[in-house]
Amino acid sequence: MESKRKFLVLGIALILILGIVGCSKGSKTSKDSSGSGNDPGKEIYTYHFFDASGPGTDINTAETKLGKMFEEETGVNVDIEHIVGDVNQKIGTMIASGEYPEILNAEQSTDAVIDAGGFIALNDLIDEHAPNIKKMYGPYLEMMKREDGNIYVIPSGASNGYAKPPNPEQGGWWIKREVLKELDYPQPKTLDDYFAIIEDYVKENPQIDGANTIGFTALTYDWRFFAFSNQPMHLAGYPNDGGSLIDMDTLEAEVYNANDDTKRWLQKMNDVNAKGLFDPESFTQNYDEYLSKITSGRVVGFFDYRWQVGQALNTLAEDNDPYNDYMAFPIVFEEDIKDQYLDPIGFMASPGMGITTGTSEEDQIRIIKYLDHIAKEEVQKLITWGIEGETYEIGDDNRYYRTEEQIEQTSKTEFRDEFGFSYFEWGWPRTNGLYSDGNAVEPPKQPEVAAISYKDGEKEFLDAYGIETFTEIFSEPDERPWFPAYDAPIKTGSEAQLYEQQLDDLMKRMFPEMVFADPGKFDSEWEAYKEKFEALPYEAYEEVITNYVQHKASLAEE
Repeated sequence: MESKRKFLVLGIALILILGIVGCSKGSKTSKDSSGSGNDPGKEIYTYHFFDASGPGTDINTAETKLGKMFEEETGVNVDIEHIVGDVNQKIGTMIASGEYPEILNAEQSTDAVIDAGGFIALNDLIDEHAPNIKKMYGPYLEMMKREDGNIYVIPSGASNGYAKPPNPEQGGWWIKREVLKELDYPQPKTLDDYFAIIEDYVKENPQIDGANTIGFTALTYDWRFFAFSNQPMHLAGYPNDGGSLIDMDTLEAEVYNANDDTKRWLQKMNDVNAKGLFDPESFTQNYDEYLSKITSGRVVGFFDYRWQVGQALNTLAEDNDPYNDYMAFPIVFEEDIKDQYLDPIGFMASPGMGITTGTSEEDQIRIIKYLDHIAKEEVQKLITWGIEGETYEIGDDNRYYRTEEQIEQTSKTEFRDEFGFSYFEWGWPRTNGLYSDGNAVEPPKQPEVAAISYKDGEKEFLDAYGIETFTEIFSEPDERPWFPAYDAPIKTGSEAQLYEQQLDDLMKRMFPEMVFADPGKFDSEWEAYKEKFEALPYEAYEEVITNYVQHKASLAEE
């Protein structure tokens, strides 16, 4: 289940005793003496932003081209610190100590920070100092409010129209392209089709470069366990609504982690393991080891979300060997099931970026004005497209496009880091979909860019499957005005949160037992799991999600 919340209270006292210190307020002012174009003696305010969304290189935004431009325009720059280690432990330390950075994205621990009083309410700041944020998030401001009527975080992604991605960005069942080529470009549609391809290839290729071939590996590390537990939902034809399936007519939520779909999925994994095709390290490898294994060339297939495995796939793409890269397929249980891997237009009110308590009123205003500057449409275009004539061009019909040279340049990690794309594209106030002039927010979704982005090696596979883009084999998403349901705020200490935590613990403990069990003992292992699941307060969770989905859908209709 894609859970955004976990208990944070255990071990906090011990952590503090051991001397692990939370984030403290950084230096907020300095004099500019760089000769960068700022007024002589002008004060530059530096704020600390702790980003728990993922690993990355810590940096001051002014070290990037975009960040320096924003500093000159606003007098503000930001020290970005990325998460290292366990998110819950780090955020738990902040909560226990009461010491926070001025700006915080607490990711799955957002609710815990709100419940602890770690974020200030942003309503008045937005009303008085952020007209661009109000404009960008206008249709979603009510959704951003918590039960107390306050907005505490600004999420990254305010949808404005649908732009179909040419390449999968969300979930998919990936197969190494070399495998597809060797087997004459098969197109799997069902789970059985998918693993038949893997089995055929491994049988003929038990080793790759002198090492054992890995048929199928999985990501289960820490909070990313949902990359393994979400599969039954997708295989049954549902999008990623997290830990529940939403009835399209009644908008009622139903958990699926002990239903027949989950049993069918785990039994298939048990069978795959019995055939020696399942990576035995799937439940013990960490995130970095998982990514490294994929880039090693030994893995035939895996399920994951493109945004989560992007680092590995980007590395493979930069190697310019199309056969070492992977192609994703929209796999379902049965051929008559309509896949829903492409996300519909949706809005997530959490996680997001918030301003923390202890930040002075003056600094709160400077920070919200900086974020409001980022929310301007012309600045959004800088963040996603860059600079006209340098990273993109404008045609006579006001359509944005990139030349082949610009596409290659903007795909390189080093350039993206130096320019600032890597640091500003996500995590800040951000629109999504289409700009007011009809151009796609994200260049890869612009048809003019997608048409010339594919390299010869990629075109080989597009031609083989008779498609123009890699998402053409995926079904169009059905409209779901509540999407995604996993965005529902769940109170710390509630029965619903207790269910999430207990389920997470139960799956992590018993899923491996079912996968690795002797096939003849699978049914008894499943019954033991199901009995424990039935004792969990899942109905409380279903009630919270149902109420949230129905409320969110009603707001979307207004």
